[in-house]
Amino acid sequence: MIRLKLTGVDKAFDEIDEEVVETINALARLQAFEATGALKDATPVDTGRARNSWALVENRNQFLDVKSGSQTPFIGPPSKDEIEVLYITNGTPYIEDLNQGSSKQAPARFVETTMLKYFSVDGVLFETVNLQNE
Repeated sequence: MIRLKLTGVDKAFDEIDEEVVETINALARLQAFEATGALKDATPVDTGRARNSWALVENRNQFLDVKSGSQTPFIGPPSKDEIEVLYITNGTPYIEDLNQGSSKQAPARFVETTMLKYFSVDGVLFETVNLQNE
């Protein structure tokens, strides 16, 4: 009978896990940045406010609204600890109307159509958030 004792295996697996999680998060961010750009391109333009208010954020209640002067959201480096959840948000009060087809420049549900090109969705894709109740 041969018996081997391996040392340092747990540490090696932990390092591999961190690398895999960080890589998944980095790739997901690339895809999310690309989707955000596509949403900007698909957004109807009058003043440019709605188009320029799309932002990729880590908090679902964080918005960029160019008219209100809110700051550009910043996301830090990809996590090594857990798979991240990111959100693409738009702080303009009429983005839902645009998505329902109020502009002749873009079809109704342009947000959903654009996002489905980049992601498989299981659940809510477009959600209106009322920050006054939170």
